[in-house]
Amino acid sequence: MAFGRGDTLVLAVAVIWGVNFPVAKQVLGVLDPIAFSSVRYFSGALVLLTVLALRGERVAISWKEFWPLAGLGFLGITIFQGLWAYGLDLTTAPKAAVLVSTAPVFGAILAVFQGNRPSLQAWAGIVLSFLAVSVVINGSITEFNLGGGTIWGDLLMLAGSAVWAVYTGLAAKPGQKYGALKVMAWGMLSGSLVLTAIAAPVLPSQPWGEMTTGLWLGTGFSAALAAALAFVMWYEGVALLGVTRAMVYSYFIPIVAIIVSVVAFGADFNLVQVIASLVVLAGVQLTRSG
Repeated sequence: MAFGRGDTLVLAVAVIWGVNFPVAKQVLGVLDPIAFSSVRYFSGALVLLTVLALRGERVAISWKEFWPLAGLGFLGITIFQGLWAYGLDLTTAPKAAVLVSTAPVFGAILAVFQGNRPSLQAWAGIVLSFLAVSVVINGSITEFNLGGGTIWGDLLMLAGSAVWAVYTGLAAKPGQKYGALKVMAWGMLSGSLVLTAIAAPVLPSQPWGEMTTGLWLGTGFSAALAAALAFVMWYEGVALLGVTRAMVYSYFIPIVAIIVSVVAFGADFNLVQVIASLVVLAGVQLTRSG
């Protein structure tokens, strides 16, 4: 099949989400993670709701429809984003991108508790992924470094990956019923309001004056593009390509994050970690295809 509009959309999304890791890392050098998250996702929700309105779709929902979507928002935005932001703050952007990419592996493990039995190939992928993840975290195969000082951030990222796997599974049916973008928009709005309530005590004391033009542009990129419009592009791309082909492009996310982090921002990521990251992605592919 020729490279077409669907491929262009999902590849662009992979680049956006990959770049977002080092960009958000820079903003977190100034803002508290919970403050950044509340601003990012409240802004992103407004963008998504605007997109729905411009498309002529019904934006309003009933209270009966709202509460299930709010529950998804609490899981997929409040909890996941809290873990993601604090994890990214405490680890490096390349590590964070690789660790989050393990969500399908956690999804396969969760499937066991739903009565599904992964194949031998899937189990091989799970084991391979986690062995490689341990090397990415440790940064060496000859020394024990406990994450090189980033172990808590690494563990938060892995926890976030597991939460995202649960959210993805739970959001499937509502997405079919209401539309994926509406589920994401209302979930993002409700989840961001909880984040804002949590962040309220620290928002006034944030060093807003230290936010340079570049950091504000980074925040705008992370909110409007990475957290909102990228989802619109992703779902359009999936509609054109199908889930299986579209998901192949998700492997570019950690690769882009590693390249941009190291080249543009001088992040520390050694050759052993690069090789281990590729092994993680291979394990994820084994798990998915198994």
